[in-house]
Amino acid sequence: MWILIPIAFLPEALLPDTRWSADTLRMQLVWEIAPGKQPVADFLGELSSIAADRAGTIYVSDFSNSLIWVFDPSGRPLPSFGRRGEGPGEFQAPTGLGVGPDGVLYVRDLSRVSRFGPDSVTGRLTKFQSSFLGPAMSDWRSMRPTRFDSMGRLYFPHFSTVGRSIATGRYYRYDLRGQRLDSVVVPPFPDARPSTASFRTGPHGGRSLRGLNYAPFEPQPVWDVTPRGTLLLGTGQTYVLEERSADGRLLRTYQRAVPADRILPRERRDSLAALNARLDSVPVPLERVEGMSPAVRRRQLPPTYPLFMAAYAANDGTVWIRRWPVAGPARTIFDVFGADGRLLTTVTLPRAIALEPHPILSLTRIVAIGVDQDTGAHLVLGFAAKAQ
Repeated sequence: MWILIPIAFLPEALLPDTRWSADTLRMQLVWEIAPGKQPVADFLGELSSIAADRAGTIYVSDFSNSLIWVFDPSGRPLPSFGRRGEGPGEFQAPTGLGVGPDGVLYVRDLSRVSRFGPDSVTGRLTKFQSSFLGPAMSDWRSMRPTRFDSMGRLYFPHFSTVGRSIATGRYYRYDLRGQRLDSVVVPPFPDARPSTASFRTGPHGGRSLRGLNYAPFEPQPVWDVTPRGTLLLGTGQTYVLEERSADGRLLRTYQRAVPADRILPRERRDSLAALNARLDSVPVPLERVEGMSPAVRRRQLPPTYPLFMAAYAANDGTVWIRRWPVAGPARTIFDVFGADGRLLTTVTLPRAIALEPHPILSLTRIVAIGVDQDTGAHLVLGFAAKAQ
C-alpha cells in the first residue's frame, strides 16, 4: 500500500484554494507528539491503532513496545499501561483499539481481545477486566480498528494477507461478552491484486516483495464497517462508494462528479524511477514473481491520480472519503458525507496523515498518526476546526 508521509508544512496562504468550495472546513494543527515537541515522542514505536473514549482521552497502541500510550484531549501525555507478556493486561502485539457502546476499551492482541474499564481513581480505561479469544490464525498485524454497531456487536477484521484477488476477507461478529455470532463477508473486488508480490524460494517457502503488487497511483479498493452494521465498499476505479447490508443489498451510494487530475510530470518521473529501481533489484526473473500488477510488469503508471485513496466510517455515522492531495502532498483532504449519502463538506488538514491506522474523525477534531519525513518515526497529531 502506498502511504503518504508528511514532507513539509505549507502555510495555508501558499495553498491554492480554487479547487474547493466556500464551505470547505480547514482544520488547524493544535498539538503534536513529535521529537522536539514532547519527550515521550522519543519512545514511541510502531503505532498500530488509535481510539478515544467519551471524555476525549486518547489511546494509542504500540506494536514495538507492547503497551498502550494515553493522552488527554489536548495531547498531554498520561501514564501508559500494559507490558510485554501473555498474562492479564499484558500484550504481545496490541492493535485494533475500539471503545464499545459499554464504554469499555477493547484491544486486539494476536488472537485475543482484552477489555479495559475505567480506573476508579482516574476514570481512564486502563483497568483490565477480562479477555476472550478471537478467530484463530487472525491477521494479527492488521491496523484496522475494532468496530461496533448500534446493536452492540463487535467486528473483528479477518482478511487474507496474500490472495485478495480471490477473496477479500470478512469481519467476525461477537457480542460484548466475547461470544462469536456470525460473520460478514467483504466481497472480492474486480481487478484487485494480492496484498503483496512474492516469489518461491523452495517447495515450502517464499519471499515477499513490497511495493510490487500495485504500481504507484493505481487505484485500490477500500472498505469499512459503519455503525449501522453495513459495509462501505469502493473499487477505487470511479468516485462511487456503495453501502451494502450484510446480505449484499445496496442501500445507498456516496459519489461526486470530480475530474481526474493528471499526475504532475516531476512526481510521475520520480515514482517511475523508484518503481524501476525496485524491479531491477528483484533477485529472480520477473516471470517467477506472483501477485504482481500487470501495470508493474509493463513498468507503466496511470495517467491520472486516483479519485480517492481511503474511506472511513466515523463513529457518528458520517462517511469520510480521503482525496488525493493534488494541490500539495503535505495536506490531507476529505469529502464528508452524511449517513443519507448527502455531501456535507470538504475538510482539509495542513499535514499529511497515515492511511492506517484509521484516524479519529469528527467535524470538530481529528486525531491521527503521522510519519516523520526524515526518520520514519511515528507521530500523534491533533487537529481542530478553527474558531469562527
